[in-house]
Amino acid sequence: MVKYIILSFTLLFTISCKKGNNAEKKEEKTVAENVKKDNYTSPYYNNSFVYDVSKNINPYELTMKTFQIDKNKHSFEIDIKLNQGAFFVSPKSKGDFKGKFRVEISDNKHIAIEKGIIENPLSKEVFDSHPYVNGYVNWVKENTTYRKNYKIKTPKENFTVTGVIKFVIEPRCTLEEIPFIIVHEHGELRVRRDGC
Repeated sequence: MVKYIILSFTLLFTISCKKGNNAEKKEEKTVAENVKKDNYTSPYYNNSFVYDVSKNINPYELTMKTFQIDKNKHSFEIDIKLNQGAFFVSPKSKGDFKGKFRVEISDNKHIAIEKGIIENPLSKEVFDSHPYVNGYVNWVKENTTYRKNYKIKTPKENFTVTGVIKFVIEPRCTLEEIPFIIVHEHGELRVRRDGC
């Protein structure tokens, strides 16, 4: 008799667990369908369901190089490849965004940075109704190259100049700070990440 009671409870428990799992799967499917139906305009919403933090995939890859344009004029080039629906605010955005992409170079006597930054492809201004934006913004949502031109003021000297690339990567919402060094040695110019 005791065997039948234990067997009945085990069978009943197994059946109720299966029903619970099916209900959870049904609820997840309904949520996913509702997300697809909603027509959000903000990339915060569009990408938050695409970007999976749990996979621990870096949302972007950044490479940099420097090359000569003419005798003493050079260009610092930054290539950003975006992964998993990541995006950030373009330096071309007119709004006062703290997380806007920027390149900062330390004060020095060796190089003179030209104003402005070249962006390719050029981002487009769109209206974003998200509460943190609620206005016009240039979102960068595709692989982009930035170029910052500069002139060497001391071409015969060896020198090292430090700088940092800063921007907030979304939807992870983290401030990215990539320190770098521009080295001029024996007439050769190169750039590398600081600490590498």
